[in-house]
Amino acid sequence: MTTQRTNRALAREAAGLCLTALGVLGVLVALGALHWAAALNAAMTGLIIAGRLTVPKPSAPRRAHVLRWAVCGVGYIGATACAFVLCAPIGWLYIAVAAIAAGLWLATRESEGA
Repeated sequence: MTTQRTNRALAREAAGLCLTALGVLGVLVALGALHWAAALNAAMTGLIIAGRLTVPKPSAPRRAHVLRWAVCGVGYIGATACAFVLCAPIGWLYIAVAAIAAGLWLATRESEGA
């Protein structure tokens, strides 16, 4: 038996989503007033978080998984570019962290021949 949500529950969820969106917009505008790079970095971090938290089902098409990692990649590349604009050593730190993550990912994979 399926249960349907009441109109009140749907209205509450819609209001919650609208408030969340307005809150995020307010944070980005406030950070943008301080410095454009702060707002851009926050937006890119949001993309990374969204990509990491939206996990498609294992039975989902491959493109859903590729899209998830593409969103994470765009966010990380944007944050890295923003870091280079602000301070080059921080940008190189982002690149080094990406190299470390790739190295750990490759090192922890099970060998295919064994």
